[in-house]
Amino acid sequence: MRLLSFVVALLGVFAVNSARAQVLTEDTVWSGDINVYDDIVVPKGVVLTVQPGTKVRFSQAESTKTDPEYISPLTELTIRGTLRIEGTEAAPVELFGENGTAGSWGGVLIDGGSASMNHCTVRHAENAVQLFAGTVVLNRTVLNKNRYGLVAQGKGSRVRMDGTVIRENDYGQVSIGGAEIIANGSSVAANAKRDRFEWAGGEAASSFDLYLPKQGQSITRVYKDEVLKGETVWRGRVEINGQVRVPEASRLVIMPGTIVEFHRRDTNGDGIGENGLLIQGVLIAKGTRQEPIFFRSAEKKPTIGDWDSINLMNSDGVQNLIEYCQIEDAYRGVHFHFSNVKVSRSVFRNSYRGIQFQESQVEILNNRFYGNKSAVQGRDSDILFAGNLVQKNLRGVNIFRAAVTVSGNRFSGNAIDGLRIRDSGVSIRGNVFDGNRYGLMAQDTNYGKYTSNLVSDNAELGFSLKNIDNLEISNNYFSGNGGNGISLQEVRALIRDNSFTDNRERGIGIISFDGVITANNFSANGLYAIDLESSADVTAPGNWWGGERPDKVVFDGADIAGRGKVDTRGPSETPLPIVWPIADIPVDVVWRGAISTGSVTVPSGVTLDIAPGTKVFLGADASILVRGKLRAKGEPGRRISFTSAEPVRPGFWGEILLERAADSVVENCDFRGASWALHSHFTNLVVADSRFETNNGGIRFRSGPLTITRSQFKGNEIGIRSYRGVALIAGNEITGNEIGIFVREKGSGLDIRNNDLSANGSYAIRIGDFNDEDVKAANNWWGEADPGKFIFDARQEAGIGFVKYEPALTTKPIAAVKE
Repeated sequence: MRLLSFVVALLGVFAVNSARAQVLTEDTVWSGDINVYDDIVVPKGVVLTVQPGTKVRFSQAESTKTDPEYISPLTELTIRGTLRIEGTEAAPVELFGENGTAGSWGGVLIDGGSASMNHCTVRHAENAVQLFAGTVVLNRTVLNKNRYGLVAQGKGSRVRMDGTVIRENDYGQVSIGGAEIIANGSSVAANAKRDRFEWAGGEAASSFDLYLPKQGQSITRVYKDEVLKGETVWRGRVEINGQVRVPEASRLVIMPGTIVEFHRRDTNGDGIGENGLLIQGVLIAKGTRQEPIFFRSAEKKPTIGDWDSINLMNSDGVQNLIEYCQIEDAYRGVHFHFSNVKVSRSVFRNSYRGIQFQESQVEILNNRFYGNKSAVQGRDSDILFAGNLVQKNLRGVNIFRAAVTVSGNRFSGNAIDGLRIRDSGVSIRGNVFDGNRYGLMAQDTNYGKYTSNLVSDNAELGFSLKNIDNLEISNNYFSGNGGNGISLQEVRALIRDNSFTDNRERGIGIISFDGVITANNFSANGLYAIDLESSADVTAPGNWWGGERPDKVVFDGADIAGRGKVDTRGPSETPLPIVWPIADIPVDVVWRGAISTGSVTVPSGVTLDIAPGTKVFLGADASILVRGKLRAKGEPGRRISFTSAEPVRPGFWGEILLERAADSVVENCDFRGASWALHSHFTNLVVADSRFETNNGGIRFRSGPLTITRSQFKGNEIGIRSYRGVALIAGNEITGNEIGIFVREKGSGLDIRNNDLSANGSYAIRIGDFNDEDVKAANNWWGEADPGKFIFDARQEAGIGFVKYEPALTTKPIAAVKE
């Protein structure tokens, strides 16, 4: 690890001191004038004290550093131990950037440590004080002229402010994900964009499966500092207390079920373990799902950074393989340069960084990154990153100066950013960004395509794009983000066929933009569909503005002098069909406008809300499988429709299948062209004021309970089919079908009443050959003739149940759906 270029002597007083990139290894005192040129980390167990009157000047540096113990790309002071700032009213402490502009240094970042900041001023930072976990006390402290004053994230973050002032920042106080902030006699005011921002956040991915090792394995090999020549095969349990090297032309093969454990050795006291593997030949670590391979700490109480890394250097011939492995407790789990590496179906957890690489050929496929300070950092490489889950890390994936394809991943619940791209050519397709502070941050790129992504419930921004040229953003769904769906600064792009709905502030926030915004849907964003801050005009023709006049939802030069105009000519009068981008809906989301979709799944624990007035177009044989919850609640005059993507014909699309989808609701909805419009298993479902027309079948269900009221079933082969069902079917119009209601088995749980059951082709109610129970169907309208003519039951076939239809209504009920 790096050593101090200049160590401030304990209790020493100097006119000018300097501190360069370092992890402090002992208690340290700063006083006088301190120049910080690089990052400082105060690790667990170490105290940094800043004495009264000290002035700490931070140099500006947006570096490309790769050391995973640092959090921000800017110059930062990271606290994992203890920070004590001991300013007084007469001799306050100052922390500030050398060039005097907001965002020129990272700030005080508290990552599991504690800080007490007394009579202190913090200026010019990106985040003056930011907590990811830990505690901070701000006493008579001023946070001003920063991008963000105070940012507290997560339930493990606690802040107390006494007599503190947060003002003249872009954003004042930000609380994300349940952080606790207690303020006494403090002021948060006069911040440029917002004084306070609180975001409970969407519920990010909540489950994360870890592999389980074999129990009771005895130690088969013990290594210290050693070189493995030729071919070496590891089995069982391998213990390492040194650096093991595999030289060129040699190969290490690790068999399924092997456990490789590293003892902690920290000779320089920086808190980072030094034992590990160095592969200059070839590594084949190929576990199986039943017998994964483990790389982990050998300590009784494992901690992050207990060992160094699996290092691969100049191994660019035969592809190195890491498959079905679990790598944990490391500094960098896998670290490689000038190598050809495939990492698949593996778990990376509790490390400073999961994977780090440069100048390599890289495939990272179907892995899980969980609970690391940083999941992945790569640069100057050709990268395929696909099918991975990047969940609840401090930072997600950071790619610099690379050619990269990012597809089919989920970036969920990462404390800072899900994906960060810089100076790279990128294809980003079919990913989910949810529950991060920022979903995607991209800058300084010359081309790229961001298509078919779901960007939802990120605390501040969905996509933050800066200094990008020749970019296409298409077929994405931006919904429910805390600030903007997209923020644009110095971007030239085509933005088309996207949906921007339910974002807390803006669909698109523009600082500076050159390009075209067209054929998008904007609806129900909190402040504006588009907010233009620059003086240049923006071209945005042919969009749908959620049923509003464009000038009502666009903020530009028509609202404030000095800004450009957004050209909204040719607005669409109706929602434009937006293609739903992914096969699963892994996060609570609202569908609005017009959604065109193939088959999709709503998993357990997730709710799909469909807003009033929405049109859902389903492709050939497409179905929606709901294992979570469906809430399709239209309104009179703003009905929801589920229909064919082509001219309506029965059986064009499949069904909406609800499997144990508790508390689902369908109201004021229309279904046309399905095989079975609604197919419900073991679901308590309410259907009201809805229409089922021109389907093979309207509603098919097993168990229940269902309540079906005030709805129309017309022109279907079967209106309603019950199998061992429990349901109230009341006040409906079930006419013009071949069979109105078909009771396959166990019909005693049905209560059919006050319906219009007239004019069905074969039968109003048909009892199935295996139904041996009677069906309650009193007080219905059957038409003018004898109801028995419209019923198939035990009167026609012995051994099946009767339909108990008496008394019958003598007049036709009022039509079920009035419009």
